Amino acid sequence: MSDKKLLERFQEVTKKVPYQNHGIMPMEAFALCKFIKDTQTSIIIESGTAFGYSTEILGNMFPEIPITTIDHKLNYGESVQNNTKQRLSYLDNVKCIVADSIKKLPNLIESYQNETIAIFIDGPKGKSAIKLAYRCNDYDNVVFCALHDQMEQKVSTYVPNLDKEFTKKYKFLDDEVNLVKLYEPHYHGKTIGEFFPEGMGITFYPSKNYKFN
Repeated sequence: MSDKKLLERFQEVTKKVPYQNHGIMPMEAFALCKFIKDTQTSIIIESGTAFGYSTEILGNMFPEIPITTIDHKLNYGESVQNNTKQRLSYLDNVKCIVADSIKKLPNLIESYQNETIAIFIDGPKGKSAIKLAYRCNDYDNVVFCALHDQMEQKVSTYVPNLDKEFTKKYKFLDDEVNLVKLYEPHYHGKTIGEFFPEGMGITFYPSKNYKFN
């Protein structure tokens, strides 16, 4: 599939998949889809389901690829996890697991020894996420880990949010979502676009077996 076809498909999918609270930005989601396509990934594992926006995007974009998404009940509560699982139940390729990703991810990777795996980490965050990414990339069958809410260039391999050419091509994908208001007190009533002018940040860490162009 060409990048043009991928973009056309992505725009179709995002028209029917409503944005969910705390979700990845559309431009970031497109970057993730592009890397999955380019690396010919056969399995997708997501750490941090939350309200399921990125899961739903990936499930619709790649119906032929099995997707496992993992989350625990500590951040958003059991009712959120149950509602998300129910909403995603129409996607036959998506499996929702309640577990600790730090413990569960290595087991999942080992269970897919004959597959090529892309991993998206949207929880844990910060140093714990970076540590988990490097741990996952030690496995021969992992092609890359992508981390959300991460834009520190000193530890980055590739950050599409900070790539001027990528932004010029695809920033328009964020236009509608940028108008969504953030209601938590520490956001002071700002919109996503106001609070995250460069996006929330997604960073790609390639494994030892794959080099980005």
